[in-house]
Amino acid sequence: MAETSTKRRFTEQMVQRLNPPKAGRAEYADAVCPGLVLRVTDRGVKTFSVIYKVPGEGGVSQHGRLLRGRQHRITLGQWPVKGLSDARDEARGHMQEALAGRDPRPERRAQHLIRHSNTFEAVAKRYIDQHAKQELKNWKTVQSTFRLHVEPEWGNRPLRDIRRADVHALLDDLLEPDENDERRVGTAREVRKHLSTLFNWALDREIISENPAHKLRRDDLAKNAKAGRKLSDDELRAVWQGAAALEYPFGPMYQLLVLTGQRRGEWAGASRSEVKPESELRDKDLREAVGARERFVLEVPEARYKGGRDHLVPLSGQALALFTKLPEWKGNDYFLFSTRGGKVAVSGFSKAKADLDEEALAVLRNRTGDKKAELARYRVHDFRVTCESRLADLGFNQEIRDAVLGHAKVGLQKLYNKHEYFREKRQALEAYAEHVLAVVQ
Repeated sequence: MAETSTKRRFTEQMVQRLNPPKAGRAEYADAVCPGLVLRVTDRGVKTFSVIYKVPGEGGVSQHGRLLRGRQHRITLGQWPVKGLSDARDEARGHMQEALAGRDPRPERRAQHLIRHSNTFEAVAKRYIDQHAKQELKNWKTVQSTFRLHVEPEWGNRPLRDIRRADVHALLDDLLEPDENDERRVGTAREVRKHLSTLFNWALDREIISENPAHKLRRDDLAKNAKAGRKLSDDELRAVWQGAAALEYPFGPMYQLLVLTGQRRGEWAGASRSEVKPESELRDKDLREAVGARERFVLEVPEARYKGGRDHLVPLSGQALALFTKLPEWKGNDYFLFSTRGGKVAVSGFSKAKADLDEEALAVLRNRTGDKKAELARYRVHDFRVTCESRLADLGFNQEIRDAVLGHAKVGLQKLYNKHEYFREKRQALEAYAEHVLAVVQ
């Protein structure tokens, strides 16, 4: 039962220093804001409430005066999450409503229901269904980004409760180095971008009153022009032979990444139906060219390609030989690289990279005879850097190198140059594969 107390002039310092009762709970009334009370339990929990009566609920006196009914209480929130200033403002608002003859509880309950029905997960689903699927070619990527990196943290949280500090905390977690000292800067950048768009969509529909990601300053998410390096011959040889020592699925996947210069996701998420002979392509000239049945490509659909467009990767003879040795499962839509019978795409990249590093280091030490030799730190992304750099060494120009790596055309090239460089890409990748095999064997 609550102990009663005289009114006190609340200050933040007074609330902070207020000692809990020895047993039960105590209540203190604010001398500044009528109706505002602070309840303190014997555990030290301090909660603001507003107590009020509504004129007219008790009927009308014989003189026509509205009689107040029974006392009502609305809990405003626990201190210090609910600060004194906010508690006073909210209490005054409820008291003004009560004096006007309106009980604020029904509207508050309705707002509470709306707030808890608009969780991040629920709003994200509506955003994908009502907006992303109609407006964004990469909506599946957006959906996957939310499910993998945001919903585990915010899924059941009301969207309007998410603050700027929460967005920073989410990004900070993504940037924590993993066991390989890798920081998911690209992932964090994508999360921030898609969150900001979702918050703007929710703001336009008055689900929230502000976008907590608006103009969020994160210098640690800026693109690093120096990120990535070209592997030396010794390093390329160690990585290739180290990958050969790994079992399926990661061994052949890493070798295909080296041979083709593609992003990790383009092979890790590839399905059997995406590898096809040129005779099955939509382009008539390519489809009907001599030898089209014998030449194969990886056709990455726009739905899972970073550039939001279809991307064709011609397979060199060496790449095709790796592909033909992969396990086969029933159907034509199984994932090429999988640990679950082709039903689910491969995962566990951090451990696989650590295994590759270990095997590559063993190759390097065995080849040099130096048991203390060290392999310089590298990333899987460096396979792309190595591919472009060595294609330049082999004499291929920038347009062809960009086409091989899937870089989007820029400026006037994007507007006027509609050539897809497919044959040039095949020539470049064939030459690059021969170069890689000469280095690693």
